[in-house]
Amino acid sequence: MDGCMSFLPVLGGSVNSSTWRTDFLVEYEGEGSDVADPACPLLGPGVSECFPDCVCEDSFNNTYACVRTVSPFTNLQYCEFDDNEVFVEVYNMTADPYQLSNLAKTIDQEVLEKMNHRLMMLQSCSGPSCRTPGVYDTRYNFDPRLMFSNRSHRSNRLRRGLK
Repeated sequence: MDGCMSFLPVLGGSVNSSTWRTDFLVEYEGEGSDVADPACPLLGPGVSECFPDCVCEDSFNNTYACVRTVSPFTNLQYCEFDDNEVFVEVYNMTADPYQLSNLAKTIDQEVLEKMNHRLMMLQSCSGPSCRTPGVYDTRYNFDPRLMFSNRSHRSNRLRRGLK
């Protein structure tokens, strides 16, 4: 785990949690195969764990990275998916704990840019540098397509399988 600090003292109340960072990283890389599954010929390549009734448990385009921000004033989750759409999700976890209303199209552009930047900062930090992963740079241009640029082999494989 990046950050090298145990969360246990905060949970036990022996450490003031106000000195801790408010953002943490959530990532998942979807599974899939480069070849079609003979048991589910209609589904084609890019899926994983297909069963005879053509129910698939996972796929390449189920790869995402999220930043979860929790503070006394903010309770947001921002996610970007590694798919052809570069799909973005934003949820107010206080008002919408079940993540039913995606705010990405209605939330302020500045908030989207800040969350995107925080996500990239958390993905690029390691060890103690994750305790203070950087600050928002106003010169930064929002582009969620940059999110998975370090996974070009995966992106190429994904796009090849979905075309």
